[in-house]
Amino acid sequence: MSLPEQIARVLTPELGASVADSVARHLCAKHGVLEGPVDVDRLRDLKETIRRGLVAFVGAERAKTLADECFEQPPATA
Repeated sequence: MSLPEQIARVLTPELGASVADSVARHLCAKHGVLEGPVDVDRLRDLKETIRRGLVAFVGAERAKTLADECFEQPPATA
């Protein structure tokens, strides 16, 4: 699963599938987080951008939780 797909999967319950997908793809492109190896600083900045953007929708605590979940590895499926 790509990072934009992972972010969209996490945000879909809160924002809806279409908005979550658009946000994930836009922010990943904006931060230069595309295919291949990604600089740790870029990931940190992307995570902070996601967190700040979510605060107005879900509150500060939930925004932090969701931003953290966006960067966790999903469980393997069979």
